[in-house]
Amino acid sequence: MRTYLALLACVAVAGGPACRRAPTDDRKVIPAPQGKVQGAAAPVATVAPRGKQIALLYSSNGDGDYEQCGCPVHPLGGVARRATVIDRARADADAALVLEAGDLFLPQRGNDADGKRPDAGEIERRARLLAGAYGRIGTTAMLPGERDLVLGLPALRRLAKQQHLPLLASNLYGRDGRRLFDADKLVDAAGVKVGVFGVTSPPAPEDAAAFMAAGIDARDPVAAARDEVASLRARGARIVVAMVHVGNADANRKLVSAVPGIDWAVLGHSGMNLELPEKVGGARMLEAMVKGRNVGRLDLHVVGDSLAFTDRGERAQIETVLADHRSQLTEYDRRMGETDPATMRDYYDQRRKEIGAAIARETALLRSLPAAITGSWFENRIVPLDAATPDQPGVAILVDAYNKESEKRAAAGKPVGLGNDAPHPKAAPGAAAPPAGGTYTGTATCGGCHAPALAFWKTTKHARALSALERIGRDKDPSCVGCHVTGYLQAGGPTNVADARQRFANVGCEACHGPGSKHGAALDKRGTLARGVPEATCRGCHTADVTGGDFDYKKFVHAIVGPGHTRRGGG
Repeated sequence: MRTYLALLACVAVAGGPACRRAPTDDRKVIPAPQGKVQGAAAPVATVAPRGKQIALLYSSNGDGDYEQCGCPVHPLGGVARRATVIDRARADADAALVLEAGDLFLPQRGNDADGKRPDAGEIERRARLLAGAYGRIGTTAMLPGERDLVLGLPALRRLAKQQHLPLLASNLYGRDGRRLFDADKLVDAAGVKVGVFGVTSPPAPEDAAAFMAAGIDARDPVAAARDEVASLRARGARIVVAMVHVGNADANRKLVSAVPGIDWAVLGHSGMNLELPEKVGGARMLEAMVKGRNVGRLDLHVVGDSLAFTDRGERAQIETVLADHRSQLTEYDRRMGETDPATMRDYYDQRRKEIGAAIARETALLRSLPAAITGSWFENRIVPLDAATPDQPGVAILVDAYNKESEKRAAAGKPVGLGNDAPHPKAAPGAAAPPAGGTYTGTATCGGCHAPALAFWKTTKHARALSALERIGRDKDPSCVGCHVTGYLQAGGPTNVADARQRFANVGCEACHGPGSKHGAALDKRGTLARGVPEATCRGCHTADVTGGDFDYKKFVHAIVGPGHTRRGGG
């Protein structure tokens, strides 16, 4: 089914979209069907009960990237945007698992500027940033890929321990015959036990020397995966998720097909964009391309006790392709009725027959699918990390501190980056102002009209947020201050730590509701500020590394609302 739909999306029709070119090192893109086309009916959403919602956020092949790509038209990517997507999923779902399937820290060989290994200090500095970001996000498990292992075991283990980044690998052993990392993890996700494990491949020839020097023994991944499935099932896992990083697309497929009992496989290294999960045996494979430009989100809705999942997105995909083909058929009819040369009529007639046959197949497929789902179901999305996704403040301050350090190093003539980096994005002229034209005014200004709310705010921990850093001597640390002041690094807010500490100390009104200048100046106040503050906004600073993953929004929101500060919508 997935292959059929992917081929439909790339059907060679005159004037139709072409498949995107495959990336290098056999990482190919499986394109998704195109969205709504002119004159085509929108897909009809399949009715389905919510059940228990478990969100699985997945990525791989980060290649050391941490910010948006340097594309001038549609820049994608960024770990701070990724964090926002994950925060939103945690707010939506009953449970969330965050999985990284390898090659996070270093680019693939041959992708750097001159083919040489980047500066060792810069490798460690970038890895520290990425480990810190993924730890702050609250990663459930990461499988080290070959480009992570060449950091060296001591550095990798140290970073993982410092940043609370759980590493799993079932088939990696050391010289002493012991596993280098935990073999698996059993997670209680909204009352459903989910088992997670990972297997990686032996090193490529260019990395073999580094593996040997480190004493890394990559044993048979198939045998290790079979053992893990049996072990996790015996311990009560009802859903088994494998992180598979054993080579190109065919190698990953071969492993998944050889290991019965895997339900979902998050792939690394092969670099596919699987908007429709690819079914291999009893498993479905997931992957979200490369370089952190997208993040995959799989939502499992467990209805009753059944774990036989129906793909809710399948009907929408077929309906989209069918609408596109009907639109193309109408276009060919129009061309045949106009003044096109007679020599083109045979071509148009042949294309009409081919598209008509495709429409018949798609119509039959739709008839075979249920219009309503009564049992458990899933929906998979590849979320592009574009400008529509804001940066999460907690990770954004890590990125900003890293970039400021990079600027100082570059000014001193020291190496910066991994050799394949685009310059980190600079603000465009006028970008300091938010889209609505507002700027941050400060909590005292808000209190001029909202005295009861200000009085209550002064009794909360938000009003003493900066002093919490002062007590531990970190009130000038740019990697911390952003979440203990208001508006730091936000459009219309302070851009340096000193200004933020002096004029916008503590977590004030605008930290939750947005910049207040437009609200203060408007005669009609409605719509000028965010009144109902979404849970994801709070998670932007109440990050997993700070809260230990135990942030109960419904409980803690009541600690910051009170007289003059409505509870409606949580804000």
